[in-house]
Amino acid sequence: MAENVSELHPAHVSIVMAAGDSITAAFAARGTLLEARDISWSIGVGSKDQITLPWLLAQYSQKVEGMSTKAKLPKGVTHLPHGDYHDGTDHLNVAESEGAVHDNSLVEQWGLLSSHLKKYDDLDSRWKVLTIWMTANDVCGKCDGPLSEQYLAEWGGGTEQFIANITSMTKRVYINLISTLDLSRVAYLQRQQAYCKFEHQHLLNECGCIDKGNATQLAQMDENVHTMNTELHKIAAKWQQKFADQGRSDVAIEVQPFQEGLGDTLDFEFLSDLDCFHPSHHAHQSLAIGLWNSMLCTDDRAHRCGSLFSKDMKPVCPDTNSRFYTGPDVVPVIPPAVSGTTYSGSPSAAVAPNTDDDGIFG
Repeated sequence: MAENVSELHPAHVSIVMAAGDSITAAFAARGTLLEARDISWSIGVGSKDQITLPWLLAQYSQKVEGMSTKAKLPKGVTHLPHGDYHDGTDHLNVAESEGAVHDNSLVEQWGLLSSHLKKYDDLDSRWKVLTIWMTANDVCGKCDGPLSEQYLAEWGGGTEQFIANITSMTKRVYINLISTLDLSRVAYLQRQQAYCKFEHQHLLNECGCIDKGNATQLAQMDENVHTMNTELHKIAAKWQQKFADQGRSDVAIEVQPFQEGLGDTLDFEFLSDLDCFHPSHHAHQSLAIGLWNSMLCTDDRAHRCGSLFSKDMKPVCPDTNSRFYTGPDVVPVIPPAVSGTTYSGSPSAAVAPNTDDDGIFG
């Protein structure tokens, strides 16, 4: 068993946790109205045919707990994001569809997580992985100008409070902060399919200008995603220094930037058949592998250890000497657009702007 987080191997982890929005709740991942929480990329139980982070950990660790184990309808649809937790099957997956930092979702999710963590024996002595990804609903609709300093500070502050809470409550925690891909790629893919184009122009309001925004608005949204990714890196560096000053060798916090600045590597298979927006079950497996590989990428994080996030990624197979990365924060180099794609960064189709932030289970 590792005594120091710098010695942490997949075999040492026995508890997984996740906070987030409908992506981590896995809404529509199987093309239905269910949240496919059992196959959620970072917290679903998974299987050999549907890889998740917990499933990968379970190939090396004798015991892994905390995963979601069953698909469910979103709970309390009229009150989302509040209360979207399924006792008995969600365990330490506290992600809620439509969750957003600015809706105090992380406050509510911390209440859920802290109460359920108390059910686990020997909590302080067990190594835990916590994955936090809550950006999409805070940036959706932010298409007509840069984020204000106050808005960004509130988003960062909510994230930092969650970090403070978990590291105050327990020991031996490895925290993943997930940076976000260029969301304009989703709009581009939607507009290549007649069914999806009709659905998002006439039936759905999902993620602001992804539905109906023009090229300028989509480029602005991507720029705001980049701003939030930069803020995540600042948060990680700040807390790394804070933990060092406190002499804590039992905790680590890392931005896992496997998606950062990317989008061109994704194709329509990445999107749900239901709404052409949320990640499909194929995407959840890709996200799981991307996260796993990033956690184990220790030598060349600036270049993502030579592997760009895509549906063709294969999971790294750690050996006895492998360790999860626990070094200084590294901002990845953004590669040029993947050769051979027709996508140049922002959809060119100009349509009427849409300022609605929320969509179906956002």
